[in-house]
Amino acid sequence: MRIRYFLSFLILPLLLTGCENTFTPKAPYEERIVVFSVLDPTASYQVVRLETTFDAELDNPDERIGQRAIDSARVTIASDRRNFIFRDTLITLGDGSQKRVWINHDLKPTEGITYTMTVDVPGFERITASTQVPSRSYVQIQNTLNGIRVIGEDETAYPPDGFYFRLWVVGERIEGGNTTQIRREVPLRFDNDAGSYVFTEPTRQSVELFNLSDVVRVHDEMRSVDQVSGKYLVATGYSLDKFIYSYYKLARGFDDPVSVRQDRPDVTNVTNGVGIFGALYPDSNRVSYRAIVTQ
Repeated sequence: MRIRYFLSFLILPLLLTGCENTFTPKAPYEERIVVFSVLDPTASYQVVRLETTFDAELDNPDERIGQRAIDSARVTIASDRRNFIFRDTLITLGDGSQKRVWINHDLKPTEGITYTMTVDVPGFERITASTQVPSRSYVQIQNTLNGIRVIGEDETAYPPDGFYFRLWVVGERIEGGNTTQIRREVPLRFDNDAGSYVFTEPTRQSVELFNLSDVVRVHDEMRSVDQVSGKYLVATGYSLDKFIYSYYKLARGFDDPVSVRQDRPDVTNVTNGVGIFGALYPDSNRVSYRAIVTQ
């Protein structure tokens, strides 16, 4: 819902330049069901989150008014082979609070298979959404003259609509007889205007290049701060379906925050509700830090 208010504030100055009349861009509130679910073949179970939309004051869009919890719903996800029923479950969050979600432990998403989600909440129309699981990205790590290249395979049976790559320097420490991994993420580049490092985000490109100087700097930080030497470079690549890729780009303000996205303008792929039902397929690879950085 925050996107709606952001767009309203973006459009308002343009309207006021040609009109002196008072204009309130806030539309009447309508309660709807919000769905969020991302199928992941590597996860031990699949999760569907259900919320209701909330109203808010125009001058404080983050202050929720009138949002109510969903405590009753029938949630299923089906392929052409089987129907999976999701059970409502209370999970404990990091802050100790509890959250009701819908979980299924039997569904193992398969690449190339289309899954359809159906949600029935009393008092609302039936909600449906479909997505196809992309193929695994088969991540590779290669060194170049000036950097480390992370590559995802895009010539697969079910190519993704986007990739999301991340790279870490990973070390190991023995604590109490147990081996603990310490890791630090490598940024993509340094933004001189913002004065900070920029990390990766979803892209349509199947290759991401990390500067060698940043890899070495992160390794040196690990040695000085964590007192651990980097043992591995670990890369993760997520193959994203079109809904996850489009949702991320829209929610994050596109690549250009003042542009209007037209190639994939839909905010949601959920019928009779809002939100996202998508799929991703993660893959990871690791190589010896010394072997690849000193080549």
